[in-house]
This record gives sequence, C-alpha cells and structure tokens, in this order.
Amino acid sequence: MDDNVNSTTLRVRLRADDTKYAGGVIPAAHYMQLMSDAGAMLGVLRGESAGYLARWEGVDFTSVCYVGDYIEVRCELVQKGNRSRRMRVEVVKLISTDSGGRGQTTKGVVHEPPEVVARGEYVSVIPRADLE
Repeated sequence: MDDNVNSTTLRVRLRADDTKYAGGVIPAAHYMQLMSDAGAMLGVLRGESAGYLARWEGVDFTSVCYVGDYIEVRCELVQKGNRSRRMRVEVVKLISTDSGGRGQTTKGVVHEPPEVVARGEYVSVIPRADLE
C-alpha cells in the first residue's frame, strides 16, 4: 500500500457471460464496470478505501469488442481531494480473436498500438467512516 501509486491496469479476456447480445458483442456497461473496478483497485493500492462511484464525466465509446477479445483497462489518478479521487480511465483492445462470438479462440490479431475502445473520467468518494 503506497499513496505514491497513481496508476494501475487490469488485463481481461472477455467471456461469454460478459454479454447478453447476439454475436458476442460486449455491452458498453461492462466497460464502465471494469473501469470502476480499476479505480477501486487504485484506491486499495494507495492504502485508501476502494471508494464509491459519485459521477461519470465525458465517457466515449469508440470501438466494439467481442467475446474472446483481450482488453486492458488503464486508470490514472488526476486529482485527489480530502474524500474524493478523480480518475482518467481508458479501455484498449490488445487482441481481437476470431471466435465467431463464442469465445473459442482459433486465431487472433494483435493491435499494435492497442485500439481505444472507451475512455472517460470519473469521481469516487471515500466514506467518512473509512477516514477515521
């Protein structure tokens, strides 16, 4: 635990239970959940509370992912208040798989550089009880 930690990343392979859409398309809400998870992880790595989501700002979705793809969620602390943290988050696609939406990888394409899927900022708050 180190309050000098200002960024973190999560790497995830998208699974069939991450979607309800035909063709294995991953919903935008799933990216937002992973971005929130990365922010919570950053709080814990800093020795603080994981915090609670207070507000999303300027979230853009720029690409689509499918079951079987590999993504990375990047989270960076941009501002710290007494009880709040503002974080910049980005989801990038590292590998697209040719799975036909079934998650059964037979071959893939490595994105170099990684393809931006979603980005935005959000604010989380630390409960007063966690500060005592």
